Amino acid sequence: MLINATLAQFAPLVIETLAMFVDTNYWSTVLSFLAQQYFTDSHATCILWHSSFDILLETSSPLAVLILDPLNWSSFEAEENDVYDLKREEFVERGLAYNDWILHLTIAIEKVHCESFIVFQEQIPKFTRYFYNASTYSIWRSLENRFIFVYTDELLVQSIGSSYFEGYLIYDQPNILLVNAQYLNASIFEIKTNRFVGRRYDGSGTVPAIFDRMQLYDAHVKKVIWDSGLDMFSKLYDLKGREIVFGVFNYKPYMLLDYLKKPAAFDRFLNKSEAAVDGTEVRVLRTFCELYNCTVQIDTSENSDWGDVFANVTGVGLMGMLLNRTVEYGIGGFFMLYGGYQNMEMTTFLGRSGITCLVPAPQRMINWILPLRPFQGTLWLCIIFCLVIECISLAVTRFKERLSDGIGAPQHNSWQQSLYFGVVSTLKLFVNQSTSYVATSYALRTILLASYILDIILTTVYGGGLAAILTLPKLEEVADSRQRLYEHKLIWTGTSIAWVLALDMDNTDPVLQGLLEHYQINDGAAIAKKSRSEQMGFVLERLQFGHLANADLIPDDALHRLKLMVDDIYYSYSAAYVPRLWPYLKVHNDFILMWHSSGLDKYWEWKISGEYMSPHRHNRIASSQRPNLYIGPVPLGIDNFIGLIMLWCFGMGCSLLAFVGELWYFSMK
Repeated sequence: MLINATLAQFAPLVIETLAMFVDTNYWSTVLSFLAQQYFTDSHATCILWHSSFDILLETSSPLAVLILDPLNWSSFEAEENDVYDLKREEFVERGLAYNDWILHLTIAIEKVHCESFIVFQEQIPKFTRYFYNASTYSIWRSLENRFIFVYTDELLVQSIGSSYFEGYLIYDQPNILLVNAQYLNASIFEIKTNRFVGRRYDGSGTVPAIFDRMQLYDAHVKKVIWDSGLDMFSKLYDLKGREIVFGVFNYKPYMLLDYLKKPAAFDRFLNKSEAAVDGTEVRVLRTFCELYNCTVQIDTSENSDWGDVFANVTGVGLMGMLLNRTVEYGIGGFFMLYGGYQNMEMTTFLGRSGITCLVPAPQRMINWILPLRPFQGTLWLCIIFCLVIECISLAVTRFKERLSDGIGAPQHNSWQQSLYFGVVSTLKLFVNQSTSYVATSYALRTILLASYILDIILTTVYGGGLAAILTLPKLEEVADSRQRLYEHKLIWTGTSIAWVLALDMDNTDPVLQGLLEHYQINDGAAIAKKSRSEQMGFVLERLQFGHLANADLIPDDALHRLKLMVDDIYYSYSAAYVPRLWPYLKVHNDFILMWHSSGLDKYWEWKISGEYMSPHRHNRIASSQRPNLYIGPVPLGIDNFIGLIMLWCFGMGCSLLAFVGELWYFSMK
């Protein structure tokens, strides 16, 4: 509606004795009255000085005030030149477009923490245009910004060119007051507020801003002479169908499009209602709108992934849509990233999300080590030591027996012959073979008997152990944990850089750095193809209550060769991203905390996962984390004996070489 309505419209409400022209300047009175009501709990109030409005705020409680002069910005830089120079360098380094308005408003927000603003006359269009940029560039932000825009019809007529009240700030900030008088020296002031609630999009464009009269204030008697009963702070509790637009792409169970269900949500991109939208995080917004009477709309123009945000406050994908205000609510498992926090707002946490992988399942180990597996390494050392003692005992006893009995020629009764007898007899007894040597002494017979009994026990135990392990598979180590994934140097892949953006790139942890080096980006088709054959890991997302996201890329025929990691590579908390100055952020955060405390987060994760995701497929992936191997008796195959066959082939090869060597030796001799 037009702002330059005259006070003649309110003649029945105005007392006859009120003059249209008075000598006293009443602007300080009316603005002090409003500041007392709305600004006393603000960190600081910024007043953009105007030569035609000489004001002094007087409130019962102290009010921190900063005076800015848009006509002479340089006067502020003289005192704190370093602050402005550093901010300019930062803007240039980040590639940010700025001017004096953006620079000084950014400093005021960031350094002084201005939350409330009073702006006059022709400054209003520039302020509403540049304040959003300044609030986006500033790292400090407020959830309770309030604005008073002051103008007179007298100066409004003299201004030429543009409307005062256009731009994002007027449409999307609820706490705005307009203070209007017909003349500079008038004592009757009309106080208005932007309607904010209700539909703001009619299918062809944005509905013009509407301002409602709140009060008529008589500064001469310091009294409200007419009150509509409107409350500026009550707008957010009944939005009367106001639209909230969020970007959507299929990412179960966070959000998904269902073209069969009704009612369908209005799609801003297609300008029609085509698909219903649902999901664990969509339910948060839908329930919020049920409580606060708003309308959920979607935008499917960026249906690929989350995208990325750049230092110059631009972006691609869903993040880019948030930055250019195509949408005002971004969900889908968004991690709390510093790059996003720098340029946007984040709600309180929606859930916990862990990043894990499907990695190649362990294969059965088949090698020559199979004959050694019945005993542990320490037991094999003990057996070798026992055989050495047995060999030495037999050699010494045999030498003493021959020496005392005087049997044989001296060359056949040497230590060499006795040691040869001890080694051969020990090996024969160990494999349960007899010896042709005739023992004549009781000492040698006793040692042979003891060795034979000991070797029978050892071979019996070994045979039982070997029989047991032949049908129990031995699996190779698999990269199914964060540490083993790093040690195996296994390549792991996802569809976007967003999977690793939450990792601290400057972290000195070698495990973290090694994992980052082996991360690759592939599209969905390549991931589906490689999951059937390649030895690599495939990113999954583990939700707060155990369900898995991003598993649809892996085809069913590849699941048998993959297993789920037992832990997470890392975890983060997910949140919804919204643009700076999003008006519902405070009430929405309070709602999310109630959402968690009521248990709806767990209920809707189970409900959505069960309704839109295959329970059999999900259970199959989850159960792969702990392989359920059949350990009962199974028919033996060549795999069970390949180790023994390899050992036999090795022995036969050595024997053949020895035989050929002997033939050559004797032929040469």
